[in-house]
Amino acid sequence: MSGTLDSNAMQIGKFFNPNSVALVGASADYRKLGNSILMNLLASEVEVYPVTRSRTQVLGVKAYPSLIDLPKRVDLVIIAVAAKYCPNLMQDVRQAGAHHAVIISGGFSETGDEGAKLEELLVEEAKKNEVRIIGPNCVGVSNSRLFNGTFTMMPERGNIALISQSGALGGMLIYTTRSKRIGMSKFASIGNAADVEFTELLDYFSKDPKTSVIAVYIEGVEHGRALYESLRTASRKKPVVVLKGGKSKAGSKATLSHTGSLAGSPRLFDGMIKQAGCVCAPTFDSFLEVCKLFDYQPLPQGRNIGIISNTGGAAVLATDAASALGLKIPTLEESTMKEMRQAMSPMASVENPVDVVASGGRREYKLATKLMLEDNHVDMLLVICGVPTFAGMTQTEHAAGTLEGIRTANNNKPVVGVWLSGDVGKPGKDLLEMNRIPCYDDPSLAALCMERVASYSLHEQR
Repeated sequence: MSGTLDSNAMQIGKFFNPNSVALVGASADYRKLGNSILMNLLASEVEVYPVTRSRTQVLGVKAYPSLIDLPKRVDLVIIAVAAKYCPNLMQDVRQAGAHHAVIISGGFSETGDEGAKLEELLVEEAKKNEVRIIGPNCVGVSNSRLFNGTFTMMPERGNIALISQSGALGGMLIYTTRSKRIGMSKFASIGNAADVEFTELLDYFSKDPKTSVIAVYIEGVEHGRALYESLRTASRKKPVVVLKGGKSKAGSKATLSHTGSLAGSPRLFDGMIKQAGCVCAPTFDSFLEVCKLFDYQPLPQGRNIGIISNTGGAAVLATDAASALGLKIPTLEESTMKEMRQAMSPMASVENPVDVVASGGRREYKLATKLMLEDNHVDMLLVICGVPTFAGMTQTEHAAGTLEGIRTANNNKPVVGVWLSGDVGKPGKDLLEMNRIPCYDDPSLAALCMERVASYSLHEQR
């Protein structure tokens, strides 16, 4: 899933793998960003050098009045001071030994003409001093295995890399990962993308051995053709899931004031994403859920979906959703149905979707899961539990049976769960998630994720 890092990717990689970091604008005031960033850095696995003129110590760590006063060279500089000071700091960044800077500060092109001129000056000074910059007007960068150079929380360790044009939305996505058991490898908030753009980050993450899926939130782009080429190249190496903001006329206008970029034609953009072999996520809620399915499960070989449930209503909803998305509900092999008829309750339905009825527990879920995964007509399996407790059943036995069926079949077909009934179903859902079976609360969301993964797989096969 990864390639060899070339010189350009290695250069971008230094943003995410520093040994030492200086923070310009470090603060002891909990109301300032320089305080939140410093606290995150101090909890990381890197050497930290706070830079501030206001005090000699910050949060118990020795502080320095400027970058040129640091006792040793640093690999990365994070800047969180007023925009007007940033251009002149580029020379100090270089003198401190760094070729990489993350500009958290806002007040540039997103604010209008004067800010745009200041941004041009920032880029000019950075180039003059051979400094690459991420930002300005961003949340920062993080590597979940090493350091957190943002003012938001550190995500759980995982395999999904996130590039976000919106800093705040990127931060919200990280908070979301914590509640959904979604691990991330690296995070980059690019803000105005005055220097480092999507293209270079896509190239780096496509070759990063710690990343299996790339998630991208895009509002507007300046160089559409270059972005298309980067997305196409990256998607051939690993899944790239894209959430697009600024699709409406009003949203496009908001994009310009948010990151100072143009949103462009929504229809043209969607066509570009699909042609590049990437996956479009239609909503904020589905964005990381699609990524999770890519991360947790193997790719299917086709669009045929098998469905198991212990409640007919949920199976009908799942069938409707899957069919509407173009997934196929195949007829099972006769041998599969015969074996289920012999072992299931006479009330069970052994045609796809299979309904083991409410009395079906661990044994029935194991058997149905195994047989459907072994059926040559089934490419992927959706397992639904709508009644987690019935007649003395435990809250986890349907999940346990599903896991046993997967292990017995052992044929590497993707499996997705939908566990309903809220908190009553949560223990079973948690058991599946801990075993890397993505589990959703809504059959429609599960079907959407499965359709996106199947479409990507078929595109790659072609």
